[in-house]
Amino acid sequence: MIGFEIKKVFSKPINKAALLFLIVTLIIVSILTINNVRYVDENGDATTGITAAKHLRELKNQWAGYVKDDVLSKVIEENTAINNSKEALSDIVQEKDKAYAKKQGFSDIVDMISNAFVGFGEYDYYRADRVTTEEVGMVYENRISNLKEWLDSGKEHFSDAEKDFLIGQYQALKTPFYYEYTDGWQALLQNISTVILILALIIGFFVAGVFSDEFQLKADSIFFSTKLGRNKAVRSKIGAGFLITTLTYIIFVFLYSMIVLLLLGTDGAGCPIQWSMWKSFYNVTYFQAYLLIVFGGYIGTLFAMTVSMLVSAKTHSTVVAIMIPFILLCVFPFLSRIITLPQICSLFPDQLLEVFVILKDSGLYEIGGKVMGTIAVIIPAYLVPCIVLQPILYGVYKRAEIR
Repeated sequence: MIGFEIKKVFSKPINKAALLFLIVTLIIVSILTINNVRYVDENGDATTGITAAKHLRELKNQWAGYVKDDVLSKVIEENTAINNSKEALSDIVQEKDKAYAKKQGFSDIVDMISNAFVGFGEYDYYRADRVTTEEVGMVYENRISNLKEWLDSGKEHFSDAEKDFLIGQYQALKTPFYYEYTDGWQALLQNISTVILILALIIGFFVAGVFSDEFQLKADSIFFSTKLGRNKAVRSKIGAGFLITTLTYIIFVFLYSMIVLLLLGTDGAGCPIQWSMWKSFYNVTYFQAYLLIVFGGYIGTLFAMTVSMLVSAKTHSTVVAIMIPFILLCVFPFLSRIITLPQICSLFPDQLLEVFVILKDSGLYEIGGKVMGTIAVIIPAYLVPCIVLQPILYGVYKRAEIR
């Protein structure tokens, strides 16, 4: 019966068109993601995509290893030598690009040094150019001391418990960092939220009619008058909605991930996300961040679909049900710009699809004397309703009246 319900959904011409749109969108976003990787050759000419990833991997993996004091000193020496070259001192852009090309192998380490020697809320791309080999060994200590200075400045209002939590997270981060090519993971994570949002909206299109179709087709009197029409048949619809949501989500997220990582490389999965999110207090690797983003997106999608199916069962309207995912995942972000309550807005359901952004911020919640980051709060906050709403959905549709 579940298979029959799924077949009904994908036999609709409009849903077939939506599936085709999803496939085309996946291809386009994958191409855009792959082209995010940029490489500059020795002549100062830039390339993007697979070729760029190949060259960058070769250059950056020459520096692969733990970034200790000796590596940091060597980076400063190399960076200084390149900055003093005739190409770097030239006023011609093409010549400057030639100089930059020589830095690409250790460019992420240079960025880390720049971040470590400016204030917590500041950024200076060229700061590493003024750091000496004697100073550079303070990179990891500076990350913690800069946070403490920022917390004591009064620019942000945190409780003592929240301050202790942030400092504790910074101190718990394993150092020295391991360095290697991570551009494939960085490109993947930057665009995966877009894929998940589009995926969620299309899945909402698929499941919106699971419960309302019987009423739209005037088949409700037959459906509910059958022997199993108010129990097993209803459970089959719930099962079909869950499977359509879960399988469609897994398949398309997996395809997007595999396309990007196979073409750009899986190197760097175990590197800390602080290589690209220096101020993040989430001590996770790129692969762990990926799992959090995918799981958060799934819970957000499942919640939106469950509410959509509940509305479909209650109103008997497919059109109204289709609007629910759009309201929850697209309209709510606009509300967050109007409502000046960041702690409330950061718990809107659309934030589950923005875990990549959450990993960058310092949103905290103190519950029962325990301080937690936004991710630790928002995922359970919507996982529980996803489970609780299933029997409610069953009860609503089971008691539907035949008109």
